Amino acid sequence: MSVKHTLLALLYQHPMHGYELGKQLHTMVNAEWDVKPGQIASTLARLKDANLVDYEIEESDDAPDRKVYFITDEGKRELEGWYLTPEVREYQLGDAFYIKLVLSLVGAPVSAEQVLMAQRRELYQQLHYVTTLLRQADPRKQLPWVLLLESATMHLEADLRWIEMCEARLPDLKHYSPPQPAPKTRGRPRRKAAETVES
Repeated sequence: MSVKHTLLALLYQHPMHGYELGKQLHTMVNAEWDVKPGQIASTLARLKDANLVDYEIEESDDAPDRKVYFITDEGKRELEGWYLTPEVREYQLGDAFYIKLVLSLVGAPVSAEQVLMAQRRELYQQLHYVTTLLRQADPRKQLPWVLLLESATMHLEADLRWIEMCEARLPDLKHYSPPQPAPKTRGRPRRKAAETVES
């Protein structure tokens, strides 16, 4: 996730200092995203260097002076571009599990069945965890969080269905033989005939 653009989005609401940004991030987004205060501070410094935010000093009699950050016009343009850029949500043609499965088919210390079983067990544990969070969430007060949990549930259920498809097709999968790369010529290349003729 982009800490940079999340901070810009929060500052678009109203100016805040670093501590307020940290609190607002966790209460508004309400996702399992652990952003440390040091990361917020370093990101704000980079945003300031890039002229995406600026700050004013807020003086206080009973506490150290604080920097109150606000988004600049250039920061607003950057934020608009981020909002309008589509995201591909954690989907790749060839993730770590797929590679593990393929390699288990061509020779591994464990069977493809064991690989699928271990993956299915982990997916069920994640599904149990997410559905527990979903039951605890209040749709009237946490609807964005509920939608995120429902999205995670649907992805996990789809992955489980894919595992079942792989298990059903294991007899065919076990006949998989990867194509062999073309053999590489060894030794020094032959010199052309013209090069061997002495002038």
